[in-house]
Amino acid sequence: MTTTPTLAMPMAAASCPAPATATATATATATAGSLTALAWMAFFLADVRDGLGPFLATYLQSQRVAQSLIGLTLTAGGLAAVVMTPLAGAWVDRSAAKRLLLVVAVVLVLAGSACAFTTRSPALLIASQAVAGAAGALLAAALAGLTLGLARREGLRRQTGRNEAWSHAGNIVSALGAGVVAHLFGAPWMMAVMLAMSVGALLCVAAIRAQDIDHAAARGVDATAAPTSSQPVQAAPEGFGDLLRHKALWFFALTCALFHLGNAAMLPLLNQRLAATQPDAAPLLWTGVAIVVAQLTMVPVALWVSRSRRWDLSAFVYLAILILPVRGLLAWAFPSVWANLPVQVLDGIAAGALGVATPLMVERYVRGSGRYNLALGLVLTMQGVGAAFSAGLANGIVGRAGHFGLAFAVLAGCALLALPAFVLAQRTGGRVHDGAAIPAHAGALPRVPDLRA
Repeated sequence: MTTTPTLAMPMAAASCPAPATATATATATATAGSLTALAWMAFFLADVRDGLGPFLATYLQSQRVAQSLIGLTLTAGGLAAVVMTPLAGAWVDRSAAKRLLLVVAVVLVLAGSACAFTTRSPALLIASQAVAGAAGALLAAALAGLTLGLARREGLRRQTGRNEAWSHAGNIVSALGAGVVAHLFGAPWMMAVMLAMSVGALLCVAAIRAQDIDHAAARGVDATAAPTSSQPVQAAPEGFGDLLRHKALWFFALTCALFHLGNAAMLPLLNQRLAATQPDAAPLLWTGVAIVVAQLTMVPVALWVSRSRRWDLSAFVYLAILILPVRGLLAWAFPSVWANLPVQVLDGIAAGALGVATPLMVERYVRGSGRYNLALGLVLTMQGVGAAFSAGLANGIVGRAGHFGLAFAVLAGCALLALPAFVLAQRTGGRVHDGAAIPAHAGALPRVPDLRA
């Protein structure tokens, strides 16, 4: 995401319908420089988007903050992100100032994270993470809108995979950097890493040319020729009620919710079992190792999904769903600390594939609706709800008796429930390939039964 800055930040156009001249200039393919800046921005935002992430709870624990306040703080951030996600999607659909939204969101995440290190006021601590969580949701929505607006439908699959690969690389670099800085200089110095990543992200925003962004394409609107003119005419975006009738979208949202209900708690559960049964095995160290292993796996997987010409996107979703029960079985059968490595490789394959496929499948299902970012926000909200319940479900099963094996089995079963949900999404979605043109009034879209795209 480092390219030479070439633009002044746009201050106009807060509503989506762009003037005809602006639309005409944006219909050409975006320059390679803007697309490269977008990929680098995904790299830097990997650290910024999640704020302090897992480091916050560790820091607050070291400062002897009450457990109840730590829980409320983390919950506030998560709930704010869940509530803000669909609202952010709708905002990005309507806004032609997407780069400005990114800048504001980056600053808010940075401010919220800094506040968490400098206050012990319960109200400010909770508020800081609520602001950071909401701003992180806006960051994700703006990045998704920019990706479609720059890459257009034809280049969305490749650019999404590129963004995801760079994002996972950014997660590795920022996690290692934050860990080293915190160890050498103290936890508050992790803000230096976040500040550096934020500056990098802002430089990347400045390197994206305004004229390269097609704001109509960014919200999934088709341009069709008028009956009396060859000038393209933008189809009107659908209302929210119309979006509710996209059955395939909602079945896919259920698929993501069930997948993350089974997936989100699996890594924490692995490390909880390690701490409970092998306390001398350095569980915190193995937590970091497990995260890095998964992220390293996700980089090539993201590129594979985005560049594959043989397999349709739906095949990668099926692959991700079917891998999770195998992962749960391995976690249950082999409690050895070294067994965490293959378990996390499988996590990298499944989560990496679904991470790329999710926005692409949403674009398929609502193609031509003009509500792409809102639809993606709704799906990610369902996904977040599933992830939020995952830890409670798993820990409720483990209980005081330590039923870790049963918890892994239940999590794997949740993933299997995602399979019929996705089958229904495909059956109600019709048939379409990535490059097919879909009328704006068409219902939920597509399914490609064979694996050769």
